[in-house]
Amino acid sequence: MKKLHLGEWAAIGEIVGTIAVVVSLLFVVLSLNQNTAAIHGSTENIIFEMHAELANQFMLDPTLAEIVVKKRSENPQLTDIEAVRWEKYQLDLLDIWALAFMPYQRDLLAQDQWVAWNDYFTGLFADGGERLSRTRWEELRFACDTTFWHHVGKSLFNSAD
Repeated sequence: MKKLHLGEWAAIGEIVGTIAVVVSLLFVVLSLNQNTAAIHGSTENIIFEMHAELANQFMLDPTLAEIVVKKRSENPQLTDIEAVRWEKYQLDLLDIWALAFMPYQRDLLAQDQWVAWNDYFTGLFADGGERLSRTRWEELRFACDTTFWHHVGKSLFNSAD
């Protein structure tokens, strides 16, 4: 067996070092993918829990359900108190939509989850009983993040401004 010279040992050391760096980088990529999946899952859970909590209000307070039924009827006439409660309900739903939108913008919510929530809220506010008027949305311009406000305007009213 031939003895290796110092230069040959150095070359072998460089090869082993390069392999170690590649293995380390693969481990980092795997860890990042697992972390991203965990963040997506956490974000999805938060959105679902907030929506479920709002839905539970119908069980805890049947008068809220009565307001929704009234609002979805052909002639939705609410008392002043009911109108305030309706507005709070709509704002809570918009908050949940924004809670999905903002993490999605930062890649903290998976694409398929964003599409599902966005379609749900767009349908709810555009065609559903929770219909949001353009006038009311204009009034909320300064209560929302600008990017979210533009997204909702485009989604509901085909408006870019």
